Amino acid sequence: MMRGSVLSVMVLISFLVNAQKKNAEYYFQKGEEALDAQSYKTALAHLNECLRLNPYYMEAYYYRGQARENIGDKKGALTDYSIYIEAKPKDTEALFARAQLRYHFGQWVMAREDFLILLTSPPSETKTIFFAPDKEGGLGIATAQSNIAASILNYLGLIDTQMKNYNRAILYLDSAIKAEPKNAEFYVNRGWTRQEMNDTLKALQDYQKALTINPEGSIARYNLAVLSAAKGNLKEMEKWLNEAIEQNPQEPRYYTALAINQTAQHHYQKALDYYTTSIQLSSIDAEVWFRRGLLNMQLNNLNNSLADFTQCIKLKETHEQVWLCRGNLMMRMDRTKEAIEDYTIALVHQPNFGRAYLQRARAWLKTGNRTEACNDLTSAEYLKEPIDPKLRSEACR
Repeated sequence: MMRGSVLSVMVLISFLVNAQKKNAEYYFQKGEEALDAQSYKTALAHLNECLRLNPYYMEAYYYRGQARENIGDKKGALTDYSIYIEAKPKDTEALFARAQLRYHFGQWVMAREDFLILLTSPPSETKTIFFAPDKEGGLGIATAQSNIAASILNYLGLIDTQMKNYNRAILYLDSAIKAEPKNAEFYVNRGWTRQEMNDTLKALQDYQKALTINPEGSIARYNLAVLSAAKGNLKEMEKWLNEAIEQNPQEPRYYTALAINQTAQHHYQKALDYYTTSIQLSSIDAEVWFRRGLLNMQLNNLNNSLADFTQCIKLKETHEQVWLCRGNLMMRMDRTKEAIEDYTIALVHQPNFGRAYLQRARAWLKTGNRTEACNDLTSAEYLKEPIDPKLRSEACR
């Protein structure tokens, strides 16, 4: 009886151990199937369970990274890829995925390290097809074994442009174009690098070449609009932007650029409408909220301006200019105490902000506190802010 009980317990333990191993494999396979079916949330649930049962199931980290990336959790994806690469540093597909995410997050040095490793690494077994949206050339399809060298060279060129290593960036982009001379995106990127170098003639040639290869390209048209704006040709800028929108009506920055264009031409209501369209397409750009807030303030839409500035602050709390402008708005709305608070926060984020000292001095004076007003005027003057003698006389008696 005793022996039978012991055997039963041993069988049960063996069953549970095998079941756990089976379950980890089972959930991994289910996650892989869900990924293939593009059911990314389902895949994430299965792979989470796989890793709960077996935290050392390395392949699951790579596939979970893909699931997370596809549902927008790019930080989580970056973490998963990095865990996987620690265990399998020669997997070029995982390295390529991580390099792209590091580029996305502006981690230029680390992204460059990954891409340089990829440039000299033999490709690993292909597990994944990367679908890279290419607004200039359609949907780009690449794996770690197909034309990846040109993509890596392109990324290296973009990274060096971001790091202001323009000459080296041009060398990389020249090499990418040599490898794929019919890739419109590469010409656009080289044009942007040349634009950053103030070589507008060659930048123009690259954008025109891109449009020759892909007449439907919107980014080339947007960049041509930027060149037109630099020349002060607002009509030409508007033409290029309208064409860019015709090709890609879902890109918010095109509407933002049109809003800036219309503001420069004093067409304020049109500008306001364009800013609103941009925000409707994407509400995460603090600068667009700030610009619309300024325009609403100019049009005396004070409550709308306040809402815009407040949303800008939620997105970018350290934006000292918006704190200053919201303080100015509070002054116009006779909310002096709140104006002082906003000017003070602006100075927390930028202690050498002369204009904020000046405006806070005006607010203090409005409350009758001449001591604080005089102190702020002294600070503003020290920071080279022009001071009206009448204001100084009133505050510093």
